[in-house]
Amino acid sequence: MSIIQQQIVVEHIQVIDGEMLQTEEVARLCCVTTQWVHTRVEQEILHAVMRDGTYFFSSQMLIRAKQVANIEHQYDADPQLAALVADLVEEVRTLRAQVKPSD
Repeated sequence: MSIIQQQIVVEHIQVIDGEMLQTEEVARLCCVTTQWVHTRVEQEILHAVMRDGTYFFSSQMLIRAKQVANIEHQYDADPQLAALVADLVEEVRTLRAQVKPSD
């Protein structure tokens, strides 16, 4: 069984913890439409904060959105399946960090 690892590269924008990105920014950085982003929020695949009728996303959600979009595109995967794979990749990353031997 192989584990899919992807490196997410965010170019031309500096994402700072605590800074929120609007739907249009997330869509542009993930190479998807704003409707794609809205649909994934409605499907509870992505989580956002709504302010003044606009969704705002954390940098962590940007990374998740990028992963989900890549998995959907690369494997023609259903959005729910892509979200599950993204969850599993994150869980493996967390577990590896916990068992990583200290130097």
